[in-house]
Amino acid sequence: MAKKFSKLLMFTAFAGAAVAGAYYYLQNKNSSLSDGMEGDDDYDDFSDDLDDDTESKDATRNYVALNLEKAEDAAAETMKEAAEKAADVTDNVKEGVTQAAKDMTNAAKDMAHAAKEVTAETAAAVKEAAKDIAGTTESKIEEFFDDDEEDNSADSI
Repeated sequence: MAKKFSKLLMFTAFAGAAVAGAYYYLQNKNSSLSDGMEGDDDYDDFSDDLDDDTESKDATRNYVALNLEKAEDAAAETMKEAAEKAADVTDNVKEGVTQAAKDMTNAAKDMAHAAKEVTAETAAAVKEAAKDIAGTTESKIEEFFDDDEEDNSADSI
């Protein structure tokens, strides 16, 4: 029952807030329109002030003559310097890439040589292990057959 009562109380509070908000909005809407109309009648025209200022400033303003040849020369000089710097950077990058390629080639050769040595050592170790296994196997086979001959000779007596 308490849940239903709290829900009813909340709904009533929200409905009351909505009704109060609508009431105040409609009441202030009419008063704000009448206040806005009175404020629009009082305005200043600043265009007269601007005309007076431009006439007095034109007489004291100094203009600087532009020298286009000088600007073109400066731009050409800047472009020339930029091209030289770009060429230097290109050369430096080319040298760096060449050196890196040489270093990588030398590293690859060193790794191949090390792999060859390791492979040769491994092959020698495998060969030695195979000889040991073969010798051990041969001795075991001879021992096996020698035991069989001794057992057969003991049976025949």
